[in-house]
Amino acid sequence: MKKFFALLKVSVKSMLLSSTNARGRSRKKAATGMGAMVLIAFLGLYMSGMYSSLLMSVLAPVHMESLVFLFMGMAALLGGLLFTAFAVKGVVFGGKDNDLLLAMPVSSTMLMAGRVSAIYLENLLFSFFILAPAGAVCAFMTQSGVGHSLLFWARLLAAVLALPLLDTALSVLMGALVAFASAKLTKGGAVGQNIVMALYLVAVFWFAFNLNGMLEGLAADAMGVKESLSWAAPLLWMADGILGDWGKLLAFAACCIIPFVLVVFGLGRVYRKAVTAFAARSARNDYKLSAQSASGQKKALLRMELRRLFGMPMYFWNSCLGLIMLVAMGAAALVMREDLRMYLGLLEDFPRMPLAALMIGFCLSMTVIAAPSVSLEGKYLWILREAPVDEGALLGLKTGFELMFSAPCAAIAGACLTIALELSPLEGAVLLLAALLFCAAHAAFGMLIGLTFPKLDAVNETVVVKQSLAVMLGMFVPMAALGACALAYWLGSMAGPVLAIALPLALLAAFAGACALILAKKGPAMLRAL
Repeated sequence: MKKFFALLKVSVKSMLLSSTNARGRSRKKAATGMGAMVLIAFLGLYMSGMYSSLLMSVLAPVHMESLVFLFMGMAALLGGLLFTAFAVKGVVFGGKDNDLLLAMPVSSTMLMAGRVSAIYLENLLFSFFILAPAGAVCAFMTQSGVGHSLLFWARLLAAVLALPLLDTALSVLMGALVAFASAKLTKGGAVGQNIVMALYLVAVFWFAFNLNGMLEGLAADAMGVKESLSWAAPLLWMADGILGDWGKLLAFAACCIIPFVLVVFGLGRVYRKAVTAFAARSARNDYKLSAQSASGQKKALLRMELRRLFGMPMYFWNSCLGLIMLVAMGAAALVMREDLRMYLGLLEDFPRMPLAALMIGFCLSMTVIAAPSVSLEGKYLWILREAPVDEGALLGLKTGFELMFSAPCAAIAGACLTIALELSPLEGAVLLLAALLFCAAHAAFGMLIGLTFPKLDAVNETVVVKQSLAVMLGMFVPMAALGACALAYWLGSMAGPVLAIALPLALLAAFAGACALILAKKGPAMLRAL
């Protein structure tokens, strides 16, 4: 067991604490790992708290609390797959230290168990922050005494520990298929991953837009809904087991443990062959010594950035998810404008334009294209440095590459919200100006923070895009700036409407100007120092 825990520790550090090139800076690495865990926990807590409350308000009167755990179990399962399925390719099968670990006196099965257990811990974190809040909501809102005994919490804990085992087994199998496809078909693998992620997002948006109809159906015939979900038998057993059926809880635990054990021992037997085969076919081809059809230096660099963005599914979906949400939010507001106006009308004199600006800014904060851009060059950065393009122009192109996507999406969302909320032309113009200023500030800050905290020796793009310090700061610092703008609006509103609008705009302009000025003066030297 000593060897297993040592391997597990290495795998967890590889997954969570790969933040920068700096060695010995344990605080910075720990901050990045904690940031990733806090983000996962926050998403789980937010989803569970909101949807569990909505479901319980409908299901508690008909004593069908088990459906809350059924739906939250589905959310934990699908969310875990989203977080870890594509990361498995890098963590389990693409680890930079695989050659070293396979040469040590440990079996490939034990090494596989250590890698897979690290994935299990990440799924466990998300599962806990989905199911535990659901249990708390159930205990608080129930009308049948559910959740008022210690045995209920013991059964809930057993479900929390068991569900990630099934999630991990499915993630590892999907990750193995992704690694195989990537090794066989360099372009086809990326296209396949993009299609899978697109279908997942379509399902998420469909669920969000049809939530009200689903709640009405649950209120009318909750038992019929439960019977129609017989295809998800293990999750039904989990839900009934949490509420008191020990037999079904044991059956659910068996459905989780058996696939996990089979995956570990089955893939463990061929782990060495799989890692060798994937590594032999995964040589990078970002740069080729061949004629370029692009006419001009900037066009060639732009095509390189486009190939990277759309050729790396992990990079695309993590970096552009905010833009997808932004456009979807604008389109939904336009389609559902009557309902939206009715809900906002209940808030009486609540300012609509600042609310729209905050929503746009939040979605833009999740767009991290510039922050990981330099780190994704990896060990091939020297080739880009040798290109006949000065550092300032190169940084300007990488910064403008994010603006090429974020500015049009912000403009589309701003126009849709202006129409949907019936804002005046002046308010619409202010909303658009604020969105464009935030786009500029976010892109310049992302590029600057990417140069400050580079990760050029990352094992794969997953480490850079999901776990690097630059990406974390590139998301959360602009969110903090957004909060400062909201505070400035509130303080300015005490003096008058003009000052309420002028203060946030001045703050955004100052943020964008300061980041652009520092990037222009210090950026080239920072790039040369890498």
